[in-house]
Amino acid sequence: MEPFPASPEPEYRPDAKGPAPASVQNAVKLIWVGVAVGLLSTVLSILFVDDFVDQIMGSDSGLSESQARAAFYLSLVITTIITVALTALFAYFIGKGANWARIVYTVLGVVGLLFTLPAIGNQPGLFVIFTLVGLAITVVTIFLLFRPESNAYFKKA
Repeated sequence: MEPFPASPEPEYRPDAKGPAPASVQNAVKLIWVGVAVGLLSTVLSILFVDDFVDQIMGSDSGLSESQARAAFYLSLVITTIITVALTALFAYFIGKGANWARIVYTVLGVVGLLFTLPAIGNQPGLFVIFTLVGLAITVVTIFLLFRPESNAYFKKA
């Protein structure tokens, strides 16, 4: 008679991170709010396309009006797609507790702040408001990502 077979060894799983603390959850929500503000700014850019085309043509670019318009739309579409895709990626991985995503988001956010602040004066009034709101969202998001409870969450195995 054969002895009962041994039960299989349980699969090893490192300690789960558990649910994200409120600071991380709120940071992820703010990232999505930032995406929404960026998309609204994109729509606003389309409404003011003539102003941007005039600005492109006035910068001695050598482009015709149709070329300047095409360049504007192409850059707007490419920038929007890349920005939304990267931001969605960061929001997802930050929500899952990936420390690398928090760090890269922070570095890109700080670099964005440094490049955006000097350029605020060259924008039409409504764009300045959208830009300042976006910058404030970025600063608050980074602050939330480095709260003590957020740090503990990102340090878990």
